[in-house]
Amino acid sequence: MKSKGQSKKYYKVVAKALDGSLTSAFSSGKAGVCYKKGEWVGAPPWLARKGYHLFIYDKLRGAECLATNTVHYIYECEVRGVYRKLPQGLESTSLSRGEFEVSAFEQFPLGTVMVREVKLLREVKK
Repeated sequence: MKSKGQSKKYYKVVAKALDGSLTSAFSSGKAGVCYKKGEWVGAPPWLARKGYHLFIYDKLRGAECLATNTVHYIYECEVRGVYRKLPQGLESTSLSRGEFEVSAFEQFPLGTVMVREVKLLREVKK
């Protein structure tokens, strides 16, 4: 893990539920994360213990390419604990059930960064 100053901007894609809460855009169930603007959030403990943390984007364009659904929103965020290397991709359906299954096919989009914690700062207009 490397330490980074906060001069760099990072972006997080989240989904907005019917009740207005912000959740993981691409994970659900046992792998899902609930976000609150201005609060630090980490990955579910069972994933963090296996070396899988939160994924964000180092460029706004990368986040925009993934925020394709009308329930997706992009937030500028502050981060703690930037990792130098991404882990192997996981099979997303099994993640929602709390199962850990490495996938030969799941790859992270260009510009993906893994971090220990995320704090949403402000919504970025799409």
